[in-house]
Amino acid sequence: MLEHQFWENFRKWVPHPEVDEVYDVEEIGFQEDGFVVLLRPDHFQEEKRSERVLRLVWDRVISYTVTDESYRPELWVSEKTPDWALWAFYVSEPSDHLTRFREENYLVPEDTHHFFICGTNLMADILSDEYPTATFLKWGPEIR
Repeated sequence: MLEHQFWENFRKWVPHPEVDEVYDVEEIGFQEDGFVVLLRPDHFQEEKRSERVLRLVWDRVISYTVTDESYRPELWVSEKTPDWALWAFYVSEPSDHLTRFREENYLVPEDTHHFFICGTNLMADILSDEYPTATFLKWGPEIR
């Protein structure tokens, strides 16, 4: 979904101090313990890739959209773009998507955030009134 004012509306979000810069989204959806996003490190420089999978869990999600794309025009960056380095996690309160969603759905809590996860394989827009918990897991067949 196109965000016309991405760099004005979104800010870099650090879900945990030890996160990698770039991830593949391995799984996304509701599970027993909440709404789960499982991310596998996917930096193009292998030496920058962690061995651990990042697991984000929200107790409450108002809406989410997963887009099978790895590139959006509003994410074009240059050296003039603030925080232009590679990054996968962003958050916004005044995003275009959240504003439109509020216009069509009057039961949206006031403190709702728009989380944007930019994976190398797909992108996720998540609306929630809480931040997720972040944990790390060792990558292996039992995770899949």
